[in-house]
Amino acid sequence: METSTIRIAIRSLNEPWDTSRIRAVLDEIEASLREEANVPARLTADSMTIAIDVATDQLPAAAALLHELGLI
Repeated sequence: METSTIRIAIRSLNEPWDTSRIRAVLDEIEASLREEANVPARLTADSMTIAIDVATDQLPAAAALLHELGLI
């Protein structure tokens, strides 16, 4: 299975995302992808970016939900 990575700059996050609680942000995004778009994902973060790894064939559904959430 091929995977694709979506990267989001942490500094670009705005309300309602609390960047001081990045683990909670990752958990909420992961749950939304799983529950609303049926897309399993692996999320990680460093000091500058959130990386979202998804199966390449599920990339359109993941991107659509992330757009709805105001993340991209």
